[in-house]
Amino acid sequence: FIRSCWLLLIIKLIFNFYLSMTVALNSPSYDPCNDYVSLDQPWRANNATGLGICDMNFNWNGWYRLLYNGMDIRMAESCVDVYRCGTFYTLWLNGPHPQIEDGVVTRLVCANAGSDCCFFRSNPIQVKACPGNFFVYEIVSPMFCNMAYCTGMTFILNIFFISF
Repeated sequence: FIRSCWLLLIIKLIFNFYLSMTVALNSPSYDPCNDYVSLDQPWRANNATGLGICDMNFNWNGWYRLLYNGMDIRMAESCVDVYRCGTFYTLWLNGPHPQIEDGVVTRLVCANAGSDCCFFRSNPIQVKACPGNFFVYEIVSPMFCNMAYCTGMTFILNIFFISF
C-alpha cells in the first residue's frame, strides 16, 4: 500500500510538471508594451512648479506609460531644476531611452539636489520602447520623500519628437 501511494505521488508530480511546462511553452511571452497603467499627470512635466508631491507615497507596481493631457511623453533624460515636476527633488533618467530592438533596458535615475544634478542616485528602473512609438517604465519607489519622476516636454507624435 505504501509503495503504491509513493508511486501515485511520483506520477502526479511528473504529470503536474509536464502540464506546467506545456502551458509555459505554449503561452506568449510577457510584454510590458501590452500590460501597463497609463499615467496622465501633467504636474510631472519639467515646466510645472513644485507641489510637494512625494512619489515614495505611491504604490508603484508594474509598468507605466507616461502621458501629458492624453499625449505620449517620455521621462526627462537630463537634469531638471529643483522645485519642478510637482516636487522639490526632481528624478530624471540618467541615460538615453532605448530603441525597440534593445528590448527592456535598465537605467539609473538621478535626483537634482540643487547643487548637484545627480546628488541622489535613486533605484534603477526598467524602460522599454514599444511599437506605436511610446515608452513604458517599470517605476520603483524613490528612496526619499519630496522626490518625483519628471517628464520632459517632448511629445511623441508618430516618428517625430516635438520639443517645447
